[in-house]
Amino acid sequence: MNRLLCLIKKEWIEYPFIYRFPAVIACIVLLALGMFMSGGDVSITWQVNGSSVIPDVGDFLGFAGVLGNFNVWVASIVAVILVLVYTPKALRKEREEGSLTFWRSMPISDWEAVGVKLLFTLVVLPVLASTVLAFSDFIVWILSLFWTTQTLDAPSSVTLWALLLHWLAFIGRMTAVSIALVPFVSVIFLLSQVTRAPLAVLLVGVLLLNIATSLVFGTTSLGDSVKGLYHLPITILFSDNPIGALFSVSLLSWFAFALVSAVCLLLTVKMRQTDDFLSRFGFN
Repeated sequence: MNRLLCLIKKEWIEYPFIYRFPAVIACIVLLALGMFMSGGDVSITWQVNGSSVIPDVGDFLGFAGVLGNFNVWVASIVAVILVLVYTPKALRKEREEGSLTFWRSMPISDWEAVGVKLLFTLVVLPVLASTVLAFSDFIVWILSLFWTTQTLDAPSSVTLWALLLHWLAFIGRMTAVSIALVPFVSVIFLLSQVTRAPLAVLLVGVLLLNIATSLVFGTTSLGDSVKGLYHLPITILFSDNPIGALFSVSLLSWFAFALVSAVCLLLTVKMRQTDDFLSRFGFN
């Protein structure tokens, strides 16, 4: 348990962005909500090509109407950015900065180190994003004591109980997202051991797979399936039925996801055990 806490503390210290960024966003949201609630003639429209950017998610409308949805949207974007910033650097940074040698001298196995980074991505980062939602909702509740706008469905919807349910709904959604993220994170961890731009390599790889399958088989179904896998977390995050989106995936696909995740994590641990590039591939 002490080793686990030590590794979590290490991640927290080495990556200050993961708590500074949510703090900055929370301050911006505080300012935006204050201006919105206090300004009688203020209105905000979020649209792209005529469609609303803020997801119209039914279970979130139990708190503060459109403002509640706005807070969910902001927290969701924070979660996406945290994952995209942290995962490519989670394993590579310690190798580039030389701290990997120190951590190898500690009584901590490579499996424990990689496991904690996976846990950090799938649990700690979503919780940090949820604190942005909880803070924003709390500010809305405070401001609603002094101002009531037409954006709120009803004053009765802005209560501490509704705030708690709002936060729990988001936590449930992020739990489904984390499950869908496991293959993506596992692949990124593996690619980050051999390249400085794992996200770019992954995107190019999916594109090349689409082109190759189209030329050979006359269809892009395989590439589209892989693309759908990496779109699944975003689909769940902004779906009006996250559980339905999660269980829309077939059992065969889940088996493939689990196999890919296990293989990638196994190779990631093997690569972390050596500094010799060729040895990571079994050539030495």
